[in-house]
Amino acid sequence: MAPSLPTAHTPYQRFQKNLAEVMDYLELSAAERKLLDRPQLIHKKEISIVRDNGKKQTFPAFRIQFNNARGPYKGGIRFHPLADEDEVKALAALMAIKTAVVGIPMGGAKGGVQCNPKELSRKELEAVSRAYVRAFADHIGTDIDVPAPDVNTTPEIMAWMRDEFEKVKEPYAPGMITGKPLAYGGSLGRDTATARGGFFILNELVKMEKLHKKKLKVAVQGFGNAGATMARFLHEAGFTVVAVSDSKGGIYNPKGVDPVRVGKTKEETGSVFGKTSGGKVITNEELLELPCDILIPAALDNVINVGNAKNIKAKYILELANGPTTPEADAILEKKGIVVIPDVLANAGGVTVSYFEWSQGRSGEQWTADDVDERLHRIMHASYKAVRDEAKKGKISHRMAAFAVGVGRIVETMRVRGWVR
Repeated sequence: MAPSLPTAHTPYQRFQKNLAEVMDYLELSAAERKLLDRPQLIHKKEISIVRDNGKKQTFPAFRIQFNNARGPYKGGIRFHPLADEDEVKALAALMAIKTAVVGIPMGGAKGGVQCNPKELSRKELEAVSRAYVRAFADHIGTDIDVPAPDVNTTPEIMAWMRDEFEKVKEPYAPGMITGKPLAYGGSLGRDTATARGGFFILNELVKMEKLHKKKLKVAVQGFGNAGATMARFLHEAGFTVVAVSDSKGGIYNPKGVDPVRVGKTKEETGSVFGKTSGGKVITNEELLELPCDILIPAALDNVINVGNAKNIKAKYILELANGPTTPEADAILEKKGIVVIPDVLANAGGVTVSYFEWSQGRSGEQWTADDVDERLHRIMHASYKAVRDEAKKGKISHRMAAFAVGVGRIVETMRVRGWVR
């Protein structure tokens, strides 16, 4: 048995806490545990650019490759002031679990540059993007490690990165990065993939639990790309979206809000609340504790914690954000009987369609939107069923079941490859 871990304070400690419990549940050997409790490779560099004012500036940069037993490393690159080694390491570990949960033949990695992109001009942003690729060019590539967009990175940045990689490593490499613009090797459906995958999961849950969509009230915290798209999908499908929020606050109407109208308000005013929003102004904290059936945290990590978990009234939580629930809050929610569909399953639509883009890049094909949608639905359906079945069989939470499915598949491949005996 692995020693019990203290209260998890950092992102990687939180991952280790969940992993330790699952490794005990799966009764893994000491050798198997050793291969899973740390990244395979940690690459750290200092990248430099010349600012528009002529001065040189250096930024810490990372590419952390956690596990590639099942295929090439896969994971986004984020540009953020808080993108330190611990955070990137935790995200790389979760990516390894996530790709295994949805059964795609890829591993887990993550990248980051510790910078504030809001303080950079477009020219400077391009310089950082190209410098990152030059720094890690020997460690990424179509069959090695396939980056993608993450926080503060965009299809345009992915295009700059592919272009730079083709200058320094290979003359034609459409599969070396995903999340690219359609005109430069991107995939249809990538912009809505995270929300679409979560929507498919939620529909399966509703069907399995024999619920009625029109009777279900949903609150969505986070009105960025994933949250706003999810709110629109839910509204169109007949769910009642009672609340949405962005970084400035939110709106609540027990009779329902129209995400399309809210989206227009946000475009016009810069926030979700305004005269045309049709709801009461609330805080992000208040949204989490609203009376609703389904709560969808779609923005920040650690928003559900020991301070508010006891006040959560939702019966189901679908984690569209990465790491929105702390392990300590998980225990409280489980005691309350709240079903949490974890991030490694709920938001895996994004990496799944990234895998589709990688496949298209390798084959030279261009799938239709219907092809992408049908394939995504099939994978998310099968993944949810596998996690639900594991939860019932082991009488464990959906988070632990998702980790068990993911870790189990990684370990199975490591055994077949002879990495462990």
